[in-house]
Amino acid sequence: MSGVGIIVALPAEAKCLCSKRMKTGLPIEIQKNIFLCLSGIGHESALFAAKKLTALKVNALISWGVAGAIDKSLSSGDIVLANSIINEGGHYSTTRDWLSRVSEHLQSIRSIYNGDIVSSKEICASSTDKFHLSQRTDAIAVDMESAAIAEIASANNLDLLVIRTISDDAETTIPEAVLKHTNNLGQPRILNFMLSCMTNPNQIRDIFALKSGYKKGLTSLSEIAQVLNDKHFLYFDS
Repeated sequence: MSGVGIIVALPAEAKCLCSKRMKTGLPIEIQKNIFLCLSGIGHESALFAAKKLTALKVNALISWGVAGAIDKSLSSGDIVLANSIINEGGHYSTTRDWLSRVSEHLQSIRSIYNGDIVSSKEICASSTDKFHLSQRTDAIAVDMESAAIAEIASANNLDLLVIRTISDDAETTIPEAVLKHTNNLGQPRILNFMLSCMTNPNQIRDIFALKSGYKKGLTSLSEIAQVLNDKHFLYFDS
């Protein structure tokens, strides 16, 4: 068994794999040779976490969590295993044999979508933004961390896997209260968040839609977490 490092952006995503309270940027060993690191949202946060894991001499990195759909065929709760990661700096392929093992195993439980994920440094907030991103890249989903993780994997010759479930679908708008008044761990700054909702109550419907999709994404993550944990993420040194 070789060492695997898993990066998650949000505490709720981490809880799918480990019940312990985690500190940002501090990896913990969740089972023998499998390490989990809570990064926070975004490219730089994920880059820092990935570097922390490479210092532990892991052989592989996993980008784990929820993503936004930009392909209209995807729905909240769907599971995406990325063939590759796209960003403005390059195109990073995931490890094919590892991807095939995990895809084949999970397909006996749930439907799996294989496609490219585009990793953005900015939140893709509206259905129009998502449509244009889909047209430019032919990707099926968007996140904010996977390119940073792929960059470190490539630089250190590590295997790479990207496991994401869909939170917001291609038609879902990310409301202003979420965009402007949540922190790096996705937690609302309560006073400003509530003031934003009072000032613009039309966004409340979007907030509930986003919450519903996020819950479905986390439910799917929890389902596959147990399966993959039991199988050591189907990772073996090639």
